[in-house]
Amino acid sequence: MDGRILTLFAVAGGALGMLLALMLFTGNHMNKRNIAWWFSAIVFLIVWVLAVLVWAGVIVVDLEPGASFNASVVVAFGAYLLAVNVITFAVFCLDKKRAIDRGSRFPEATLLGLSLAGGALGGIVGMRVAHHETSKWYFAAGLPAFVILHIALFLLAHGAGLV
Repeated sequence: MDGRILTLFAVAGGALGMLLALMLFTGNHMNKRNIAWWFSAIVFLIVWVLAVLVWAGVIVVDLEPGASFNASVVVAFGAYLLAVNVITFAVFCLDKKRAIDRGSRFPEATLLGLSLAGGALGGIVGMRVAHHETSKWYFAAGLPAFVILHIALFLLAHGAGLV
C-alpha cells in the first residue's frame, strides 16, 4: 500500500495501531520499503499523545502574551539544536558523497532519526545543497513536518512553563 495513504491513517488517529501492526508484521525491522510508515506512526503518535495530554489537563498550556523565557534553558536548547542541525547537514552531505562513490551508506532511518531529533532544518539544507533524497516524499514532506512539530513542541513546552 502507498505510504502516503497509510500516513493519513496515522494523522487521523490510528498511529498507535499502525505502530503495533508494523511491530507485529515486520518483526520490528525497519527497511527502505517501510521506513515512511514507521516514521509516520512515530511522529503522529507523539502528536496525538501530546494532544490528549493537553486535552486531559495533564499538560497545562498558558500562552499569555508577555510570558518570559528561562534564558539558561533556551541557550542550552539552542546549543543542542545548533549541534544536531550541523551534524544532520554533514550526514546528509556525506551520504550523498558515499552514494556517488558507491560506498557504504547511512540508513534512511539514521537520516530521518537525526531530523526527528531536532536536525530537520539541517536535513532540509543538506537535501537542497547536496541534491540528496529530494525525490522521496517522506523526506520532502517529512522534514518540513518535523520543523512544524519542533516549533509546536517548543511552544507547548513554553506554555507549560518548561522553557
